[in-house]
Amino acid sequence: MLKFLLFGTGKVACHIMKGIGSLEGALQILGFVDNDTHKHGTIFYDKNVFSPNQISNIQYDYICILLEKGYIDVYNQLAYGYHIDKSKLVDKYFLLKHIIMEKYKNDSDLDIQDTISYWNTNELTFFNQFQYQSAQYDKVFWDTENNMPYVFYKKRKLYYPRTYRGFIVRNNSLYVISYREMEQHQMSPHRYLNDKIFIGENDIVVDAGAREGEFALPYIDCIKKLYLIENDAEWIEALKMTYKDYMDKVVIISKLLMDEVNEYSTTLTEIIQKETVNFIKMDIEGAEVKALSVSQDLLKKNNIKCAICCYHKKDDREQIEQIFENVGYQHFVSNGYVVFVSDPDIFQQADFRKAIVYALK
Repeated sequence: MLKFLLFGTGKVACHIMKGIGSLEGALQILGFVDNDTHKHGTIFYDKNVFSPNQISNIQYDYICILLEKGYIDVYNQLAYGYHIDKSKLVDKYFLLKHIIMEKYKNDSDLDIQDTISYWNTNELTFFNQFQYQSAQYDKVFWDTENNMPYVFYKKRKLYYPRTYRGFIVRNNSLYVISYREMEQHQMSPHRYLNDKIFIGENDIVVDAGAREGEFALPYIDCIKKLYLIENDAEWIEALKMTYKDYMDKVVIISKLLMDEVNEYSTTLTEIIQKETVNFIKMDIEGAEVKALSVSQDLLKKNNIKCAICCYHKKDDREQIEQIFENVGYQHFVSNGYVVFVSDPDIFQQADFRKAIVYALK
């Protein structure tokens, strides 16, 4: 049985203690450590809150640092101030990995068992053993005439906001880290396209959750019309620059795709009107069920190839599949599983999720 001390008593600690439940029989939480002197000696979720100078009196396997922004500061404090063995200092994802491993250790799903085996010698990631491709470093160039940064993707200029916070400096040049090759590898759980779900000649395409617009860019010459839906205002100017030579067939919608039409949101039916649509990719941070629920007439009237993200919320896959069944579409899911670590409830759910539901009539 692994014994953990948790450093931090904030929101993450609350999520962990609410979610760990019966698994404490295999993963024991000994208590909490905090730098706040007002908390020392108090009780948090029926566990003692210790001062850092009490750590040496406790028999533990790992100290899990729950902080994100302050992780490095606490790590340095414990490693160099209290001379704690660095191999015993872990982050919250290390704890999550062991919680999920314990929860699913007897599961019969071979993909899940493959992931658990992978975790024996690797860290938990979104892609896990399906991480076939490394992250790419794309060199950033600057369009001085329009004062906009861009990278080259498929021999085309892909623009970024000038305020983009992900720029890094390497060898006296700017770069951005790209995961597109990893994400869209043919074996990736997050791959949008496959043998049945593809973009064809003269298709009308909807890219919901477009961000930088990289998904549709390689097909822009062959498709008939493209709807780019992106709510983040920071990306709109960049999208307009990326597609500036194709604005005769590109429509950019700067709203949330949801289940109602108002100042801030819209629906597929409102966008498409009576037009035929052939392909929909949807990656809209958990609003997929709402957006599809009011689009059933649109789905019935068209034969739309769909690639819909289903991992943002625990029950999204089942609800999305039910919508497709209601409109007479066949559906199937992507390879493998992902662990959506960005879900604020991930410690309560501690689950594997399929990433994409594909569907067509």
